[in-house]
Amino acid sequence: MYKSIIINIDELWLKGRNRKYYFKTLRDHVKLVLKAHAKEQVMELKNEQQRLVARSESGFTNDAIQSLVKVPGISSIQPAISIAKDKDLILPTLIEKLDQELDKSVTTTFKVKSKRVDKTFPHNSLDLARELGHLLLKKFSCLKVNVKNPDIMIDIKVMQDSILISTEKFTATGGLPVLTSGNVVTMISGGFDSPVASYMMSKRGCRQDFIFFYAYPYVGDEVKEKIIKICEVLSQYQRGCRLYVVPFGEVQNRIAKDCHEEYRTILFRKYMVQTANYLADRIKGDAILTGDALGQVSSQTMRNMSVMDSCSRKIILRPLVGFNKLEIIKLAQKIGTHDISIIPHDDACSLFSPKHPVIKADFKYMNSYHEENDYSELLKKCLDEAEVYKFDVLGEYEEL
Repeated sequence: MYKSIIINIDELWLKGRNRKYYFKTLRDHVKLVLKAHAKEQVMELKNEQQRLVARSESGFTNDAIQSLVKVPGISSIQPAISIAKDKDLILPTLIEKLDQELDKSVTTTFKVKSKRVDKTFPHNSLDLARELGHLLLKKFSCLKVNVKNPDIMIDIKVMQDSILISTEKFTATGGLPVLTSGNVVTMISGGFDSPVASYMMSKRGCRQDFIFFYAYPYVGDEVKEKIIKICEVLSQYQRGCRLYVVPFGEVQNRIAKDCHEEYRTILFRKYMVQTANYLADRIKGDAILTGDALGQVSSQTMRNMSVMDSCSRKIILRPLVGFNKLEIIKLAQKIGTHDISIIPHDDACSLFSPKHPVIKADFKYMNSYHEENDYSELLKKCLDEAEVYKFDVLGEYEEL
């Protein structure tokens, strides 16, 4: 088990004088994740030359390291061995580690990279890397140098009070720390799109709460269970979030009875956006997030997106607007929501779906329907009756 982790930061060099705020926000998130894995752990977490270094005598589990990989704002994670700042200790440590890791019956390529954070260390980075590479070649006949694409990258970092040695590097989510770009209400569904949209805005620093429109009795409990499973995954890219399961069957039933048939779908969306705005007001949300992709379905044409924008007091974020479906599905596989999204479920929108949904909604009709059918109090009542689930950074949840 590794007792040190090097946490490399993404995009912070762009932040100028705000860098301290972004750094502190990320540091708090990292601490939250590590503590969630080991509540009693005594841990040190320090900023060392624009990277975080976590140290613990009890060590960090692989699960903790993989959780950090999902934290937005981190570019990569390197589990490391920490030794005293003594050049003579580096080679024995490396030999012991490679003895455990190498399959000596096959050729393995490697490269040694060295960086001196402490410039007073009496060996420059290039000489140190060359010397260690030479000595490792003499020790292990199965090793071969490859400076462009090695199987093992041996990274030596000479810090102010120690030397950190790592041979593994995990690419992380990248982007900006959660909480640095505002609070968002994410309209979540069981398909591929909205979970991927959530991931996209997590890595742009948006803290999110989720709203799901539950069309009971037209759909069963299985769809709600599916949404909870999706939020278990998405919450691992957040730092604490809530899911609001809003009973919406009565609203959809009223709309379906009262409106022109071809307007059912877009009116469902209009009142969902209105409800999401009410939730945003209650939780101080700055924006509404959807998984819309231009032209993918009738409610996502340019005109109909414009209609939705006119219904919302909050800005509507659409990070997938230019994505193709296959691109979205690949991202769903990457973030871990794909296998949940393909589980079949009832969909009330499909149940009420007209044969020919409008693709260029008429603003006048939308406005006149709204004036004649003020559902404001009904929507607020639905929100009052919502089931609320609270998720932690590990994806574990409780109903409030």
